[in-house]
Amino acid sequence: MVQNDTKKSENDRDWSSLPDEIWSMISTHLIGRPLDVLRVRSVCSFFRSLFLLPAPSFLSPHLPDLPRFSFAVPTFSSSARAFVSRTTLFRLDRPFQDGAAGWIIKIQHPLPLLRYQHNPKFRLLDPLSCHSINELIASNGGAASGFHLNDFRLTELTSSYALRYDGLSSPVPGVNKLIISTNSSSAIFLIYDNGKLGFANNGDANITLIDDKILDFNDIIVHRDQPYVVDRWGTVSWIDKTLKLIQYSPPLFGEGHRKHLVAGDPFLFIVDRYLDESPDGHYPLEVGDLSFNIFHRHPLRRRRFDESRPRPRTVGFKVYRLDEEWGRWVEVKSLGEKAFLLAYDCCFAVRAKEYVGFKENCIYFTQQFDMDFALRRLGRLGGCVFSMENETIEELPCTPGYSQLFWPPPIPTPLCSTEPM
Repeated sequence: MVQNDTKKSENDRDWSSLPDEIWSMISTHLIGRPLDVLRVRSVCSFFRSLFLLPAPSFLSPHLPDLPRFSFAVPTFSSSARAFVSRTTLFRLDRPFQDGAAGWIIKIQHPLPLLRYQHNPKFRLLDPLSCHSINELIASNGGAASGFHLNDFRLTELTSSYALRYDGLSSPVPGVNKLIISTNSSSAIFLIYDNGKLGFANNGDANITLIDDKILDFNDIIVHRDQPYVVDRWGTVSWIDKTLKLIQYSPPLFGEGHRKHLVAGDPFLFIVDRYLDESPDGHYPLEVGDLSFNIFHRHPLRRRRFDESRPRPRTVGFKVYRLDEEWGRWVEVKSLGEKAFLLAYDCCFAVRAKEYVGFKENCIYFTQQFDMDFALRRLGRLGGCVFSMENETIEELPCTPGYSQLFWPPPIPTPLCSTEPM
């Protein structure tokens, strides 16, 4: 009965009577949000008449406010270009179930090769790795499937970015992490070549190296509307408008081998990742002896990768919180009700009980923490969970409830009918 009443009220509503300023506000809000445009258009024919898709470029992943670059690529013309692609993490909720636990999903915007299709497809990805959900299901003997986004409520959590060659859509080699500048949406900051910190503006053919004295940065995030970076020693700095590094914290001097930054309101955390030692005594985060100038490299050429060579494997974590009042790092023994997610392209914190399948006081991560290798599917890509309480690691496919984490169960009876997009 409730469902029928809801349908009736929606069908009887005269949307055309809304003031023009309301439609103007809605249109402004939808700029640069192609997924929301598709969802709005699916409501009714009147909405489709208002929110047209006049050009395929509207659904392009390199939206008008995302930068593009010109690269001098061997064997390619000078017009060879690269673009910033975007994936978005959403919270997914069932309608009419306020207060219930939701799911985290990751959606990749259509790549340029698909931008001339009438209805480009958005790909559903595993939030920890670069694999599509359907590929993971198929690899385990299941049938590829999907679900209708209009059966759920979507809340955007965060976005992550990658650098890809236009036309080919293959990742630009050597890029380890990338964020959009907080001062200009036409510029990027990136960690590349295994630790260098760089800046590039829309249309640039070269990277501007920031602080050539530090070549071992581990992570970069946006925190309090500023870009923050951390080096291998656990020193956190932020980047000002003149591209100068301003030290924000003392060095951590943690014994781990890879530092991750996590912004957990209101605190800033470092997650120190410990790796097992390889037989030759070092940690081969990059394999091979090639020169990785990412602006002068064939886009399809993979760096040398020897599968038989031992790769570093995560064996544990320690977490530290920055005490800003005293200017020191404090080790965190428990995350409390929180869980941390360390993906190859972004890190964030959630309240575990608000999401189906998540456990409190745990770190969810992938063994592949290098975006360059992850996007080209080299090395380990499996997801794992680390318990802060007992310091154990389980692979996610063997962890009870994993199937619920990033894949909502089907709705047996649609709660409302929707017209095709």
